[in-house]
Amino acid sequence: MKGNNFYPFDFLTEIDNSNDTFCLWGPLGKTKAHVVSSTEARCDSPPNPFTPPYNNVQMQLTLNNQNVSEGIDFIFFNPPGITEASPLRGPTYGGTEVHIFGNKFNHAREPVCIFGGITVDTKFYSPTHMSCVSPPFHRPGETTLTVKYRHDVFHAGVLIFLYFEPPVVGSIEPGCGPIRGYT
Repeated sequence: MKGNNFYPFDFLTEIDNSNDTFCLWGPLGKTKAHVVSSTEARCDSPPNPFTPPYNNVQMQLTLNNQNVSEGIDFIFFNPPGITEASPLRGPTYGGTEVHIFGNKFNHAREPVCIFGGITVDTKFYSPTHMSCVSPPFHRPGETTLTVKYRHDVFHAGVLIFLYFEPPVVGSIEPGCGPIRGYT
């Protein structure tokens, strides 16, 4: 978090308020805060076992475990989860339809796939199945594949997608054979 006056005792070396500095998360309790500077502090959000209306909570900071700052909204969300995807390889020119299986896929929240930083739309089948088409990629090799909702920051796990140079057939020998096959 960013703000002001997070470390008001920086001029007094004998005062250490680190054991009294917490982030308060409304009905979810408090977590330890780490003051980085007078304008920056960090703390982890607690797990949120509640369903709405507790998706949005007011987060406050206390430097003395008693008085608190004004609250600022923090929004909990339920990201999609990936359990598997197939295939996880395709040519550098793109065009591979990758089927993704997982949970909490919500069509209304506009899920997207991200191949190494390139965002592509998905085809939605169900809350546990969707697909996307790999985009062209500039080189062969591994890149990340993840899923997120278009307007969210966080994504669901990361898989590795392998791009390869497509094969090139230059000739075939023999060039013909009987219709019964097995040439």
